[in-house]
Amino acid sequence: MNHMDRKFLFQGNVISLIASLVILYGLVLLELNGIGYALSPTFLGIMTVVWAVAIPSFLSYHRSKLQKQWIMDYFAVSAIVITLVGLILAFLHSFLGIEVIVAGYTLEPIAGISIYLTANQISRLYSSLFFWGAVIFTAGLPLYLFHAGVVSIVGDIVKMVGIIMLLTKGKVTTPSR
Repeated sequence: MNHMDRKFLFQGNVISLIASLVILYGLVLLELNGIGYALSPTFLGIMTVVWAVAIPSFLSYHRSKLQKQWIMDYFAVSAIVITLVGLILAFLHSFLGIEVIVAGYTLEPIAGISIYLTANQISRLYSSLFFWGAVIFTAGLPLYLFHAGVVSIVGDIVKMVGIIMLLTKGKVTTPSR
């Protein structure tokens, strides 16, 4: 079994944290302004930034030699392609684009299984917060249709707490293994 490369895992987590902060901003705006805001130029700009950041995040995680790497490779690339199609449709003012983006995001927690299994070597608790926060975030996305987007916001915050704690613990842990 390949041993994880902590440098690239750390880098992927930093990029994921940045993406989560941008996502949180978009989620809050969407909650405040309603689902129709999803097709606004501001929200689409936010989603474009999140999509662009997904590429270096994926590359970092790919280089980190995750456990069950194939899960990350297959599902993350699929999510990136699906969300690109959704973005294009959304920029054409089709709400179907937003639905396609949500469909793409359902692959995020699946891709995250590789990160979860690998980050368990650093901390089971923090890895679980990261993973289950992503699951709650994703599951909460359709709830915006029912004015319950706060579920997704909470999931994103839990995910960020897990990432921050992994980053903190990862910095004080020596990468000798």
